[in-house]
Amino acid sequence: MGEMVKKYKKWWILLAAVLVILFCIFFFRVKKVTVEGNTFYSQEQMAEMFQQSLPERNVLTFWLMDRLSLTPELDFVREYEVSYPSLNEIHIRLYEKTIVAGIAYTNQYIYFDKDGMVLQSTDKPLKDIPLFETKNLVTFTLYSKIQMENENLLAQIMNLANLFQHYHISWDRVEFSDSDEASLYIGDIQVRLGKKENYDEQISALSSILETAKREKIGPGEIDMTNYTVKGTVIFNKRGEQHNTGQKEK
Repeated sequence: MGEMVKKYKKWWILLAAVLVILFCIFFFRVKKVTVEGNTFYSQEQMAEMFQQSLPERNVLTFWLMDRLSLTPELDFVREYEVSYPSLNEIHIRLYEKTIVAGIAYTNQYIYFDKDGMVLQSTDKPLKDIPLFETKNLVTFTLYSKIQMENENLLAQIMNLANLFQHYHISWDRVEFSDSDEASLYIGDIQVRLGKKENYDEQISALSSILETAKREKIGPGEIDMTNYTVKGTVIFNKRGEQHNTGQKEK
């Protein structure tokens, strides 16, 4: 009799466990996924990325996966935060990697982050994102680092892109000559930068020079910083005229 009771007790425990599991599966199933901060993909596409497996379709197991860092890793995202507005809803706040610039090559536009990782490629330029224009061979794979036939030119591009971002310089495009000398275009102003491994001194000075040019409303023309040296004076050439736009550092 005692063995029979123990047997039934085990079955009841097993049945209760199954019922609890089934209850959790159905009661906490994900009915809605909302995503904010997404620019590369639509709301529906992002929701699908977070609902690939059965555990991800349940709020409890998704919460556990998130705690154990087992939720999806997305190459175009720095990090994301997860919250649970209700028992059946998951909300995800994305912090995407930032596009710093693009490379225009033949009829392709390749956009990358500060590390040179390709985040997007299109056959039409994206609005308000500056471009480097080059005839040098460019190869790429989405979410991998850009590859160029001329590695030194790629280093120049990455150096300039990160300096422009660091010094908050708004620019339109950079063109390279056959000898890899860079010319920067900002509105109706052309800035000749030449060819260097590091443009830090030039771009640091350029940020204040552009403020002066804007304040004095200097029109279309050219700034030659090819041979710029620290504490040097910069001349702005406008239709045969010259304006001193740089101030010597004290």
